Amino acid sequence: MHEVGIAQSILDIAVENALNNRAEVINKIHLKIGRLAAVENDALLFAFDALKEDTIAENALLEIEDIPIKGRCTDCEHEDIYDEIFFSCKKCGSYKVEQLTGEELNITEIEVD
Repeated sequence: MHEVGIAQSILDIAVENALNNRAEVINKIHLKIGRLAAVENDALLFAFDALKEDTIAENALLEIEDIPIKGRCTDCEHEDIYDEIFFSCKKCGSYKVEQLTGEELNITEIEVD
């Protein structure tokens, strides 16, 4: 379960940034996770809850925003949301679709006191 390692990295980054900014408590960490990032959100939340004990983030909420797979056809320029990685343009049928989103794994906000 690689979510434990991801949760530990998120916690380390958040704590380091909070301490560098003289914060005493982390209240919330907001993440953007793409559907193709191969992260199981429930496992990540479980791991984070276990790891945050006895840290300045012990009462922090981990908020996850799911990012869909978005692509743009290089033939007709049509942009759309896709359910899987292998896709063709929903407008013209071309397989020349450039992936725009879906692989994100980013901390976008850390709320502190």
